[in-house]
Amino acid sequence: MPRKNRITEPGYYHVISRGVEKRNVYLENEDYSMFLDILVEVFKKYMVTLHVYTLMTNHYHLLLETHEYNISDVMRRVNSLYSIYFNKKYKRVGHLWQGRFKSYYLYDDTHFWIVAKYIERNPTKAKMVKSLCEYKYQSFYQWKNKKEYYTFLKKSKIFEMTLNEYESFISSEMQSDISEIVYASPKLVKKNGKMKLLKRRLETFFEFDRDINRNQNIKDAYEYGYTKADIANFIGLSHTGVAKIV
Repeated sequence: MPRKNRITEPGYYHVISRGVEKRNVYLENEDYSMFLDILVEVFKKYMVTLHVYTLMTNHYHLLLETHEYNISDVMRRVNSLYSIYFNKKYKRVGHLWQGRFKSYYLYDDTHFWIVAKYIERNPTKAKMVKSLCEYKYQSFYQWKNKKEYYTFLKKSKIFEMTLNEYESFISSEMQSDISEIVYASPKLVKKNGKMKLLKRRLETFFEFDRDINRNQNIKDAYEYGYTKADIANFIGLSHTGVAKIV
């Protein structure tokens, strides 16, 4: 079965990579530091901006921003360099990471802030710490305590808030079914013979007048690139009904 096309367009991404068989990939404080040192080196070379991060014991979450079509090159380089370091240090062989890294292209600012909060709250969600202030291996801790990787985050969007505002924002609970939003990503479709990234959410075609201008909204969504099935499922109309309208 062929691999699904990966989005590589410049923009914001939520990137995740897990240890093979869910094994720990950071065993000592030095390992966390080495991974971050590699991020600094590689992101500088490829002109990538890091906005938010959390390094868990067996995986990591990054919210980053690319400015070129290089997300795959960047993350392959990061994971490869860290694998070499880890395998040499612990005298092991074989794959460290569980397959390819996962990347989710973000839609907009609203999506950005939801993902940022989700990433920062990972340690408390996993009950690794009781308070966000206690977890050393994440962006919030770096900012609050002005630690060694604080300057690495200097271009992050999180500084659009004050520290107190950001702390309050990430400290509040998230809705229980947030994962569906966090891991959403635009579709990559073929439109008029070319690949197109559907950066506009389907719901935005119907958010103001789902009923009054329904038929025109359906046509607009279909012309933009959403399939009849996508539209039918979203508005609760039969596939045949949507097909007649478009």
